[in-house]
Amino acid sequence: MKDTLPLDLATCKLCLQDLANPKSRFFNYPFVACAHCGPRFSLLHTLPYDRAQTSMRDLVMCPACQKDYHNPQSRRFFAQSLSCPHCPITLSFYDQEGKHTDRPLERAIQAIRQSQVIALKGIGGFALVCHAQDRQAVQKVRALKCRPKKPLALMVKNTAVAHALVHLNPLELEALQAPSAPIVLAHKKSPCYDHVAPNLNTLGIILPYSGLHHLLLQFFEALIFTSANLKGEPIITELETLRAKFDLEGILDHSRPILHGIEDSILRCVGKQMGIVRLARGLSPLYMPLESPISLVGMGAHNKTSLCWSRESSLVIPETGALESVESIQNYHKDWDFYSKLYGLPQTIGIDQHPQYTSSQIGQEKALECKATCTPIQHHKAHMHALLGEWELEHPPLEGMEVLGLVCDGSGLGDHQELWGGEVFKAHFRGFWQVEHLLSLQRFWIPKAPNLIQDACTIGYCLAYQHGLTRLLARLEKPLGARANALKGMLDQKIQVSPTTSLGRLFDAIASFCGVGEFNTYEGQSAAQLESLASTTESLDFYPFSLQDRPVMGTPMLEAIEHEILGNQAPLVARKFHNTLAHIALALAKRHNLPMLFGGGVFANRLLCEHITTLFTHRVFFMPKLLSCNDGALAFGQAHFLANQQKEQTWILNKSH
Repeated sequence: MKDTLPLDLATCKLCLQDLANPKSRFFNYPFVACAHCGPRFSLLHTLPYDRAQTSMRDLVMCPACQKDYHNPQSRRFFAQSLSCPHCPITLSFYDQEGKHTDRPLERAIQAIRQSQVIALKGIGGFALVCHAQDRQAVQKVRALKCRPKKPLALMVKNTAVAHALVHLNPLELEALQAPSAPIVLAHKKSPCYDHVAPNLNTLGIILPYSGLHHLLLQFFEALIFTSANLKGEPIITELETLRAKFDLEGILDHSRPILHGIEDSILRCVGKQMGIVRLARGLSPLYMPLESPISLVGMGAHNKTSLCWSRESSLVIPETGALESVESIQNYHKDWDFYSKLYGLPQTIGIDQHPQYTSSQIGQEKALECKATCTPIQHHKAHMHALLGEWELEHPPLEGMEVLGLVCDGSGLGDHQELWGGEVFKAHFRGFWQVEHLLSLQRFWIPKAPNLIQDACTIGYCLAYQHGLTRLLARLEKPLGARANALKGMLDQKIQVSPTTSLGRLFDAIASFCGVGEFNTYEGQSAAQLESLASTTESLDFYPFSLQDRPVMGTPMLEAIEHEILGNQAPLVARKFHNTLAHIALALAKRHNLPMLFGGGVFANRLLCEHITTLFTHRVFFMPKLLSCNDGALAFGQAHFLANQQKEQTWILNKSH
């Protein structure tokens, strides 16, 4: 891929100096930028990257900007997003009375001070913004987005405010201040923002990353800053769409079109490194050095959808959320059209083997359209291949190299129609990777209905019933009411239930035992609340487990948990559960005496990863750094699987000759 897509980067220090300098022509100009910072990918029509190919192409530069643009000695040389107050991108504020182009920023500031929620058009789309300490305004945001408990990000004035709100280690501080300007998840210092991230011990913090943000944050220490979109829909980039979706008290808009909506990236410290929770603005489009003899595309899965184009190298596009709405599906098709025009149609397409995933169905349609081969790939095997693709960058594979992989998440379709989610793989390198599924964690039965799967108490009841934990069952029956008897009948007769090896569902079950599991209004809610509970106590203890047959949640371990729960030791149970999972990973690594790779959404859990890091001090292990551990990595994993398949076929062909 000769032509590469540029990244959207935070305003650089020199441009911030211009923004604050009364003698600069960029003084207080919200859209200050240079060749080293500002919007790029989000305003791109096509490659090559020059002004005529961006949404800036119709804005005529003033003489001063033209001089900078054509001067190789200027840092604004060939800066495609260049403008200034003499050739401005215009700022407008909309309220109930209409459009205002006079003092729009001041009007927005006043609206926020009056407890209003406004939408602000930024780099990659609109964000909903309000005063972070105004609980009434925060509730308005939650009502607008239908997110009663999901944590909301805080945009803070500067690092001093960030330090006052959260504990920042050197890695977190470096990530927070990086040009990619991600949201960083860090430990809360005080409960004053518990309403922003209820029942969690973390806050998502982001610094201002555009001139407009910096000008706004001069007047506030912290603002709620969350993307303007409804659940399952992409971030909104156009004013009319915003008005159709949200009844807002104010909108701060600007005249530069956004061609590619893009969310903020999210990072979290896991172990002794920063892990990616969402790969987006500033970090993606991401190029990975994976070559293929033919052109390939990985279609991703259902949640955290992405695409990956692969030939001379591999391009991982920004995550775009779940394919749960007409808008998100349209956006997915739009992405396909954009990247296929840039990099051509694929000869082979990789899809998730789950036939009901929208991405799989679209992948099959695209394969027919462009006469490509369509290959279903098991969900967790794609996770394993994503891990191998990153592992290779640090450890070039040698003939005979072997590694172990532990892939744990909420669910993915496994063999025999089981819902997998706790899988161990072994990979052997022979010029290509041979990946073998070794075992699954112990399975248990759960309902098939999505609304029941989302309820942690239901999952906990199912686990307790199957292991005869009668005292826990009595406790769980109260919130379930009549549903408890229905669940017993379903489990006894195996009606509308499915076996699962999902570690994500196991987290839900233990969370319900500990009193912090509830109906999951957002992905991983109960698991995150269990992690926060576990962090309230210190312990190195863990439960007994066996690696024989299918390891992990044997009845003796669950009986020990039941005893401690009834002894009012829920925080200890939560901690020991995390510790036990880390020790199971260590026992697997010791049994096979191989390096271990960790993937799947479960490993966004900081407490678990830190304990693994401690236990594996003298062992080789790997957690992803460039890709997310969750389903956002699957498109690349599918591409890696297909490229590997091509290498294997070449090897077989050569061997036959």
